[in-house]
Amino acid sequence: MDARIWVSSGAEAPRSVALSEQVTVVGRSPEAGIQLEDEAVSWNHLEIERRGEVLMATDLDSRNGTALNGEPLDRPRRLRNGDTLIVGGHRLEVAVGPATPVGATVPSSGPSVALTGEERETAAALTAPYRSEGAFAGRPATRAEIADSLQVSERTAQRRLDALAAKLGVSGEAGRDRPRQIAARVIELGLDR
Repeated sequence: MDARIWVSSGAEAPRSVALSEQVTVVGRSPEAGIQLEDEAVSWNHLEIERRGEVLMATDLDSRNGTALNGEPLDRPRRLRNGDTLIVGGHRLEVAVGPATPVGATVPSSGPSVALTGEERETAAALTAPYRSEGAFAGRPATRAEIADSLQVSERTAQRRLDALAAKLGVSGEAGRDRPRQIAARVIELGLDR
């Protein structure tokens, strides 16, 4: 099995790290298989283990936690192609399968969603707590936090969230879980960058 992690942070270009070892540790430690220079990342933050053809992710009781597809990684979880881990201010995307040759044409892995500048700002504000130093990774911003970040009223922030939810296909029936579902979809599609 060819498995790798695409690591990105902020505006930097993603870098690819092959998961060739049985166990790969992600953290600030110089011995970590994937070393991340970020104070929000613990010394030994996350472990990715190969079990035959399966990859398993385990948070190593890190100080700020890890999010898997927008949800807290509170127990060992199986990783699949395209899954996204948030570790401090870093996004780690799982790629499993044969490597694509440079310059090859690749079919889209999912529906493309084009966001307006306003929708992109709202998406970034919603997912900001996942990326802020010292914050637990599993919580989207509240409507008040989004309104404050975008310098708009809470009513306007709610309208923007509703529009974003509609564009991403997140149902209004989700209730209180709706912001987390919107944030998970935004992170999954990489729309908050």
